[in-house]
Amino acid sequence: MNLPAFLLADIGGASFTSIEASKIDHDKEQPFAQLAPVTATEKAAVRFKPSLEVVKGCHPYSAVNAAGETSAGLKGTDKPDGKCKGSILGSQVYGRAGRGSEAVTGTRCRVA
Repeated sequence: MNLPAFLLADIGGASFTSIEASKIDHDKEQPFAQLAPVTATEKAAVRFKPSLEVVKGCHPYSAVNAAGETSAGLKGTDKPDGKCKGSILGSQVYGRAGRGSEAVTGTRCRVA
């Protein structure tokens, strides 16, 4: 038996399984704690981390927690900002930093 035929037969006989993480309510999702910055780039990233101002619409919610549970998503309401004014547990805004020829600056996002 040649190798391609063997691999095809082996792959054809393999069983694939899917594991689904449990879902929890969007307002029960606990955000990850911020790690202590160590390098100069990490310290700059924390110093100039993004700020998010929500003018209209839903506030951000964490999508996954440390246990691997994922948010079931926002429930539909009649209002664009109904029941999604932010979690008392906090939310997360992600940013990245890197070294380059330009100075590291902060980022600000506005959702309107």
